[in-house]
Amino acid sequence: MKKKRIQLIVLIIICLLSIGAYFLVKHLDLSETEETAPEAAVVTDFSSGEVKSLSVTGAHTLNFVKEDDTWYNADDREMNLDQTEISALINNIDHITTDTVVETPENLAEYGLDNPAGTITAVLENGSSVILHVGNKNDITGDYYVRLEGNSQVYAVSSYIVTAFDREAADFIEETPETTEESSEAPAETETETPAESSEETASAEN
Repeated sequence: MKKKRIQLIVLIIICLLSIGAYFLVKHLDLSETEETAPEAAVVTDFSSGEVKSLSVTGAHTLNFVKEDDTWYNADDREMNLDQTEISALINNIDHITTDTVVETPENLAEYGLDNPAGTITAVLENGSSVILHVGNKNDITGDYYVRLEGNSQVYAVSSYIVTAFDREAADFIEETPETTEESSEAPAETETETPAESSEETASAEN
């Protein structure tokens, strides 16, 4: 009996040691993961409310300015712009982060940034500018390569950040009930002569 009791105690001790070792290893793995997990790089970090002008070059050109908290199209100030749409556009670039950074790119041409396809420029109230150069699209990830003016690093950012700006100024016109009704109205039907009416007119002309 005494021998069996000693064996049981040994087994219990072994089990406790195994459990303790398991949790210790798991804790070390988590600590290592937390320490080695890369932090997201900050590409831009400014308040959208600070932006006083926004311009875009490339496939489409946009040129918006804000005066007295109202956005206007600098090229056509009579255009009634959807203020919410422009605010949403700026929200795409005010806080950009990414996990993919090329610290020292050897050749900007590899990323399409030697001659950028377009630029996005936000001018802030303090007079500073945030200029984002847009390069090639990564066909594998779908991300776009971008570079900040004055910064040599190349970043890969989500495609929606770039494609959101691929629009014309007319796309930002605010829809009103009047414009909606006009666009939904069907064109007036043109009257056509029936064969009988045509025959009567011909006979009348002969007489």
